[in-house]
Amino acid sequence: MESTGLRIHWQPPSESAQSEQLIYGIHRTLFGDCLIAKTAIGICQLELFDRLSPTEARQYVQATWPKADIEDQPTATIAIAQQLFCHAAKDPDPLCLHVRSTVLQQQVWQSLLQIPRGATTTYQALAVAIGRPKAARAVGNAVGKNPIAYLIPCHRVVRQSGELGGCRWGRDRKQQLLAWEAECF
Repeated sequence: MESTGLRIHWQPPSESAQSEQLIYGIHRTLFGDCLIAKTAIGICQLELFDRLSPTEARQYVQATWPKADIEDQPTATIAIAQQLFCHAAKDPDPLCLHVRSTVLQQQVWQSLLQIPRGATTTYQALAVAIGRPKAARAVGNAVGKNPIAYLIPCHRVVRQSGELGGCRWGRDRKQQLLAWEAECF
């Protein structure tokens, strides 16, 4: 899903102080358990785990969205998981994202959306792309705080040396995601 298949509602973190209704579900994928959470606006969280129990999922979502009223509704998120990790849909519906971000995070994450599937870039190249060539470390921090990873493809960022570098889901999963994208898209 390239950025053309996404509609994004950017929201400053300070605007999310009020309570929100949020639903979530856990779905088995090629890459582990996928936790997808969404508000009425759109997908607000996407995470991959080796294994995630329903109790752990609820605690994880509640910790990330402490003022939200959350409800486990996997039937409401299964279509998203299928659209992301199955190749059946020829013309998938655009996905809506609900993203809380600082200005820098928004700049970095918008730049990530320009990286084609199967391609990679470096933290330094991202810093240059957003007009902040000396901010590679801040860019790396923004990449690491991406709450909708995979859709906002932080796994496509590698070190200047070409090494994979870190990933919140581990290097093996990052390698799997990159190889899958290179093979399938």
